[in-house]
Order: sequence, then C-alpha cells, then structure tokens
Amino acid sequence: MSNKALRLLIADADLLQRIKLEKMLNQLGYHRIAPLSSFDELQALTRSGCVAFDLLIINTALVRSRQVNLLKYCHDNPLIRHTLIYDGQCAQSSVVSVSVSQTLHLSLSQSPDFNSLRRCMEIVDPLHSLPTVERPMLRAVDSRVAAPSTAARSVYLGDPAVMACAVGLSPKR
Repeated sequence: MSNKALRLLIADADLLQRIKLEKMLNQLGYHRIAPLSSFDELQALTRSGCVAFDLLIINTALVRSRQVNLLKYCHDNPLIRHTLIYDGQCAQSSVVSVSVSQTLHLSLSQSPDFNSLRRCMEIVDPLHSLPTVERPMLRAVDSRVAAPSTAARSVYLGDPAVMACAVGLSPKR
C-alpha cells in the first residue's frame, strides 16, 4: 500500500500533461499532488519554507533561462527531497542519471510513462512495492526425532554472517 502522506509536485506548462501525470500517480495510490504551471510558482512554493515535498516531477521546458541550473536548484533546495526531471520536447530513448547523495534525481529524455513513474515511486516510497509479510525464521531441526510436531529446536552453530543474511539482518560478530 502506498504512503498516503507523501507530498508530490507536478510542474509542467501543459495542462494535459499535468492531468496525465496526476492520473497515473492516482492509479499508483498517490493523491497528495500539487500541479504547477510555471517555474515562478515552484520557486514561490519552495521558498516559503513551510512544507517539504517528497517528489518534484518537472519538465525542463519550464526553465527558460540558461542561468538557472535545474538539477542544482533541486539538489540544493532542502524542501525538495527527490526530483524527476524530464524533457517533454525530446523523443529520444530514456536516460537515467542518479546523484550520489541520499536524495534521488532522475533525468528522462521524454515525458514519463506509467512504468517509469512506477519505478520512480518504488525508489521514493520503497514500502509501496514490498508486500507486508513476516520474515521466515530459520531453525535447525534434529532429524532423529520421529514426529515433526514434537521436533526439538537446536542452535545453529555455523557462521553468523550466513545466518544473518538468511534472515535479512546485519551480522553481529
């Protein structure tokens, strides 16, 4: 189930593109979406300092000035946690670049489709893609006992790193 508390921004001058992206995000279970039509609106919203946004999806066509480095603006802004930048004018194949910081900055050479949005949201909201299940507990069973219901548990004496990886924990040595 998606995290309903995530705040998302869609910035694109094209109304139909904003509606299309919002509908795809709604299908993925995200509904706290603010559509913006200009870079000035984005600057005003992220300058206020009140609310942080988990994902900004922005068309590069909004930034007309060559003096503004969109990736740097998004990276340096503490109110924008993750960014998906796309070029709505270009029709080449998709190119993805991820920054080395904790936040995610993706660049697409075309408008995002449903699958690219889904993959992006799996990174932004990792619990969304994982079903909630209990972790299996490993135990060694003494094979000499006849009835499986009365099988005694024995302690695993092997390498703790192997055991930790088997249950998804970090090994304690």
